[in-house]
Amino acid sequence: MAISKLILSVSLATLATFTHAAPAHAPPTHVDACGILGGLNATAITYKHVVDCYSAIPFDNNQANTTLSTMLTLFKDFYVFTDFALSPTATRPFSDDPVDIIAKMEKIGRTRYTSDYQFHTDIYNAVNSLRDAHTAYYIYCYLAYTFTQKLSLYAPVVDGKQARKTFGIIGLREYDDCTVNMINGQDALTYLKSYARDVIGRSHDPNVRLNSLLATLSFEKEKGIFTENLGDFTLRMTVPEAPYVDYQLQCSHLTQPVDLREEWDIIPQTKATFEDVNSYVTNICLTHTETAPASSQNNAQNKILIKPIPQIIKRAQPEPKTAAPGQQYSGAEQLLAGNATVFYHLKDRPDTGVVVCHTFHVGEEERDVMMEGLEAFNRLNVTNIIVDLQGNTGGYAGYAAFLPDILFPSTYHLPGSLTADLRVSKSIQQISAQGYNSSQSGFFDSSAFINMNNGSSVYQNNDLFDKPVTITRNGRTNLWTEKTQLHWTEAPANYFAAAVPFPWSDKIDNIRVLADGLCGSACAMSAYYFAHRYNVPTYSIGGTHGEDLSMFSFAGASVAELGKVQNWYGMSNMTCPMAEIPYKSMVTFSWLETYGEGRPTPLEYDAELYRPTYRLDYTPANAHSREAMWMDVAAASWK
Repeated sequence: MAISKLILSVSLATLATFTHAAPAHAPPTHVDACGILGGLNATAITYKHVVDCYSAIPFDNNQANTTLSTMLTLFKDFYVFTDFALSPTATRPFSDDPVDIIAKMEKIGRTRYTSDYQFHTDIYNAVNSLRDAHTAYYIYCYLAYTFTQKLSLYAPVVDGKQARKTFGIIGLREYDDCTVNMINGQDALTYLKSYARDVIGRSHDPNVRLNSLLATLSFEKEKGIFTENLGDFTLRMTVPEAPYVDYQLQCSHLTQPVDLREEWDIIPQTKATFEDVNSYVTNICLTHTETAPASSQNNAQNKILIKPIPQIIKRAQPEPKTAAPGQQYSGAEQLLAGNATVFYHLKDRPDTGVVVCHTFHVGEEERDVMMEGLEAFNRLNVTNIIVDLQGNTGGYAGYAAFLPDILFPSTYHLPGSLTADLRVSKSIQQISAQGYNSSQSGFFDSSAFINMNNGSSVYQNNDLFDKPVTITRNGRTNLWTEKTQLHWTEAPANYFAAAVPFPWSDKIDNIRVLADGLCGSACAMSAYYFAHRYNVPTYSIGGTHGEDLSMFSFAGASVAELGKVQNWYGMSNMTCPMAEIPYKSMVTFSWLETYGEGRPTPLEYDAELYRPTYRLDYTPANAHSREAMWMDVAAASWK
């Protein structure tokens, strides 16, 4: 199995732009809420228009029962963290309450709903409470519009104290970099930390969730530069709590605080047309039956991918000033940019190079980019390397392992050496038996896993699923596979042989890793290898001044999409125990859990392994310039 093609993450922070062909129509005369919304120009749409339409969608008890039955089966029989999520305590940097996701689903089932929107919102919130970014419940019916603010925020540390400032302003330049005193009548930092703690679901670490909430820089491949990532407070996929946000700003050029009430700007995410509630449901909400793909002779794990969800349509933003495409910083020359990896040379520290890895959604050809970049460093007499993993939410496991392995070429390990296990149920046993060593059973194919009872050979039969073990976690007893390992395709040895002579190779004193906690899934695995396999010093930036901050998140699992699992059952001529959700959706879940080397706790919940070596704070300078941030790391690391 070419396990380098196994996706470990789906970018759940963004949503697909979906379309449905429909003829143009005259402005409707309907008075129902969706009719009003459908007749408006995009610039005229308000918060109330969207909420009224969503609220007008009729509740269908049969559809709700089908949806809830599917979600209950998913969490009872397929999701790997159902039992561990019940753990009563979380050690720092985590801060989680126990989550009984089955009880939450059953409570939803007992609730007498009249609102379809509230029903799906309650499921979304229950899934979000797991703080597992691999696991999500998105119903496109209620994600047809996004909500943005003109202000984006950040929390730099100034003179040893954490400030709350505007990061970027659209159309209100006089308030740029002002201090934010209050949000909705509360101290701004207190409000943001509470919101991150209670609402955001990307990490078990509340300070990573705070980073997710606030604006940062992220690399935009199409432009070849870093641009503003608005943050989850400013850009919402789901309906915000109120039609507006109240801010109190304190600006250095003004003598008095300024009170602003900023209504949400609405951005349509669909090109579908609709004239009333019924056509909204038909054109946007309902799942349209598609022909199941024909069975392939190739292994499903080579072919079936969780497609990254494209970037949502954003508000217009001013372009950053840059001398030339890719050359954004005067003191950091961009040497080379691949699909995932970008190489910079610090001019004021000519012995230091920076490898920015902004995604792992790449193919094997990125290995050649990596080698070309390292060779460029070598020609420039670079001896120290900073690996910048900020904001990377994952992708393919093969490149995630290749990145640290190529910097330690003499001692590299196959990436599949992390121990793993999976849930076992009767239906999983049935599909795995029928689809052994074929594409039909997808991820539930024993031939894709190492039989640890006989060394490094893959399973020659279905014993992995046919001979499960019983494990009790937090009072719940379920069936699991015995401990196993994924079978990986080894990177060609010539890459590692070519890397051995480089001056930084195999030297932990010459390599540093920079992350922000938002490095997730495959990226988190890469950071784990750096930190715990090769003992590379790591830096984590942001969060709350003086508090712990994870260097990565959602590290210990691989993601599956519900629709793909349903397809595997169909290809095997079996009935999937999870029925199709009636509304168009993106439902994903963690199907496999991994363990740190020699550790008894699943890596997803092994908080101790998430701690970085060092903490850094955002400052007004480094928050707006990656060059300044890299210089901070270099100055702290090397004389």
